[in-house]
Amino acid sequence: MTDLTRRGLLAAASAAAFVPAGMAFGFAGAKPPPPAKLTPATDTHFGISLTDPYRWMEANEKDPDWEPYMKAQNAYARSVFDAIPGRDALARRVSELTGEMAATRGLAIAGPWVFIYERPVGANSYRLVVREGMAGKDRVLIDPNTEKQDGVHISLDWWKPSDDGKHLVYGISKAGSEDSVIHVMETASGKVSDLRIPRAQYASPAWLPDGSGFIYNQLGREGLPPSDPTYFLRSRCLLHRLGTDPKTDTPVLGQGLQADLAVQDQEFPTVVINPGSDWALGLLIPGVAPETEVWTTKVSDLAAGKPKWSLLFKRDACVTSMAVNGDDAYLLTFKDAPRYQVVKTSLKAPDVAKAKVVVPQGPRVVQGIYWATDGLYVIDMDGGIGRVRLLGKDGKLGDIAMPIEGTVTPIFADPRQEGLFIATQNYVSPVSIYRISGGKAVDTKLTAPAPFDLSGFRQTRMTATARDGTKVPLTVLHRPDAKKSGDNVVLLDAYGSYGINSDPYFSPRLLPFVEQGGMLVTVHARGGGEYGREWHLGGQKATKANTWRDVIDAAEYLIKEGWTKPGKISVEGTSAGGIMAVNCMVERPDLWAVIFDRVGSSNPYRMSFTPGGPANFDEFGDPNTEAGFKALVGMDGYYRVKDGVKYPAMLATAGMTDPRVPPWQAAKISERTRVASSSGKPVLLRVEFEAGHGIGSTRKQADDEYADAFSFIFWQSGDARYQPKA
Repeated sequence: MTDLTRRGLLAAASAAAFVPAGMAFGFAGAKPPPPAKLTPATDTHFGISLTDPYRWMEANEKDPDWEPYMKAQNAYARSVFDAIPGRDALARRVSELTGEMAATRGLAIAGPWVFIYERPVGANSYRLVVREGMAGKDRVLIDPNTEKQDGVHISLDWWKPSDDGKHLVYGISKAGSEDSVIHVMETASGKVSDLRIPRAQYASPAWLPDGSGFIYNQLGREGLPPSDPTYFLRSRCLLHRLGTDPKTDTPVLGQGLQADLAVQDQEFPTVVINPGSDWALGLLIPGVAPETEVWTTKVSDLAAGKPKWSLLFKRDACVTSMAVNGDDAYLLTFKDAPRYQVVKTSLKAPDVAKAKVVVPQGPRVVQGIYWATDGLYVIDMDGGIGRVRLLGKDGKLGDIAMPIEGTVTPIFADPRQEGLFIATQNYVSPVSIYRISGGKAVDTKLTAPAPFDLSGFRQTRMTATARDGTKVPLTVLHRPDAKKSGDNVVLLDAYGSYGINSDPYFSPRLLPFVEQGGMLVTVHARGGGEYGREWHLGGQKATKANTWRDVIDAAEYLIKEGWTKPGKISVEGTSAGGIMAVNCMVERPDLWAVIFDRVGSSNPYRMSFTPGGPANFDEFGDPNTEAGFKALVGMDGYYRVKDGVKYPAMLATAGMTDPRVPPWQAAKISERTRVASSSGKPVLLRVEFEAGHGIGSTRKQADDEYADAFSFIFWQSGDARYQPKA
């Protein structure tokens, strides 16, 4: 999710003004690497020509210059970071806070076992522990902190216990690649079987009710490298029986298995088996689009390897989520309800067109539904604040009081059990896990309070007005003594894609930036889901410019209100947020101190031809159509970079094992900006050679990245404590 790039070199003449230092930059004798070779390639479609000077980078592992180029860029970036006064002290503070803080991400209850996904104090990675009952003693099942493969760290990508808890299926990958390999463990003994099933990045396993086997999704053809454009295409679901050779696994959902069930190349078939129901669901997930086509079959037929799939609804039903109770199906849909509503139908005799509305659209955005024995739990987004309602079996819908104003994340529900487990957090409140039962949220005590004082931090809500009059929410993390001095160092963060919220979250990693006087501002830009389907569509495809212009207008608002001024504001965009960050740079280069492009999609047109490209056509545009191609061109900041413009400093990051945003995205935008800019400001490319998109990164990898980024931002914003000596 991140893409970074930044460049050249400079010395500070004063805290307020910078002058270019030229190519003979003198940080401990550091010298910038030579410019990348040029291999211009021109694409012409629908009357539009795009010239790409660095197309060779896309060949990456096939080009002998690729790895030396990336190593040289990273070495240079490292020499610059290491020469910034205050960087090491900041890094120690980040590591101190993250190391002191334990963290819990996941929970599941199966049979007598409680599974907890946690990172203990001081650990680098998350591990999985199990206990008998909520009050039992923890026993470690899987600990990536103590294991390596081929000399590199591993990650636990996903895991799921059988309904009775006797077995656990899980995915392991190396170096943050997310290229999961399926393993199976016996819970009671901790014994791991010899089973290994590769290409299981999106396995989404579903256990058979008797625990004798599970169904999983496996990606395309064997032998394809993850960089192959067809790597994610034509995946299928297979049934595996414990103790059998996976070569004999039975295909149960995918192409060519049933005449009336057409599975598209880019769709991800997924099977869901709901405990207590005789019906299994077959989901055809169309990549990143929220709405899904769903089929049903009897669980007994599926377990026999002979499912008879019947259509429940197509994508035009606009259903994004389901909850099943026996024969009843509750559907979350945005059809005729841009803030979503919940309807109910029967799986025995489904008729979605005549489904009964049980939770009508209201002022809140309904974002999730979960069935438990006490009713249907409804998760709402209320202007950036998470809420929970319960639709009881008596048909009454009521609110449940939340312990804090912040993000609410459901982490476990079972149709056979009462209640819902949720995690709550915001920028100043650490994650806490609650069980909602009997109409109340009760602390499970599975998480510990912060071991350090949080009284020096505040979370504030603000609202900026975009140029078209739209009100854009801002969430600000700051010190209590922050003043409208105009001198605050500000870092704006935004995402604005896929209808995903930019929810407030607690991270000790962010606190040192605020301790040093910085302000962190999340812009809830259009393209996200904060206000439902319309907010999403307002920053998608042809309307994508609203995403970065919301951020620019938020910066202008903060300047007008006296919080900061041009040259003291930086912008961070991660993954799809890279589209926003790069376009902020090219559209308003005068505003920013640093463009922090974290494993970002900075050349979205060419992203269309990567393995993940087809799955993103619904969000950004299909390059094979005129409308899609023009939408992609309109949001592609790489082609908008112009020679001779005084661009701000840039920090681009890349992970060499990234399966989502390939590292050449960061390399291309940083090189193009470095060559084009006339400001003399540094453009750096920071590369993790044993990490990917950040999902499987270790705590230390993430700590070091943010220490580098924060110190770089303070330097470029004129903070006297971070000015290197020429």
